[in-house]
Amino acid sequence: MKKNNFYLFLTETNSQKIFDFLIQSPGNKFIEKEIQKGAMVSKPGVNLTLKQLMNKGLVQRSKKGRMYFYEVKNTPFVKQWKILKNVSLLLPLVNKLKEDVRKIILFGSWGRGENDLESDIDIFVLTNISKENIKNIIRKNRFAKKIQLIVKTPVTFSEMEKGDPIFFNEINQGIIIFETKEWV
Repeated sequence: MKKNNFYLFLTETNSQKIFDFLIQSPGNKFIEKEIQKGAMVSKPGVNLTLKQLMNKGLVQRSKKGRMYFYEVKNTPFVKQWKILKNVSLLLPLVNKLKEDVRKIILFGSWGRGENDLESDIDIFVLTNISKENIKNIIRKNRFAKKIQLIVKTPVTFSEMEKGDPIFFNEINQGIIIFETKEWV
C-alpha cells in the first residue's frame, strides 16, 4: 500500500506547528521571524516548511517592499483541518460531559472552521440535567471563558423549531461531537 505523503507531511512536527500557527489567524500575514517565534521552530525549519506548505497549496506568499509575508489559504481542506483540530481540542470536555448528556453540537465559527483566536466557542447540549450542572463541569475546562453554552431539554429543543427556526437551523447545521443512542 502506498503511503499518504500528504498526511505524513501534515503530521510531522515542524510542519504541524507552523500550519497550526497559521490557521489560528486566518487572513493575517506573517513574516518568517513571526512564524518562527509563534510556532517555536528554528529559522531553517520555518523556511523549509513554508516552501513545502506553498508547494502543497496551503500557504501563499506575498511581497511588500523587500519583505515576504505568508498566510494560510482559505481552502476547504484548511477549514476541515481546523474543524478536526477544534473537535480534538474539545474532546476532554466532551468526555466529562458525556455521562449526563444526550447530544453535544459544536456550531458557529468553530463548527465551520472559520474561527480565529478571538472567536467564542458555541456549544449546544441536549440534556435533562440543569444548565448550572453543565456549567459547573465546563468551569474546569481551559476554554471555559470562551464557551457560549446553550442547554436545552428534548422538549424545549423541539419547541425551538417553531419558536426560533433560524437559530434551530444554525444549531442543526453544526457538528455533532457526541451523541448517545441510549437515553436514561
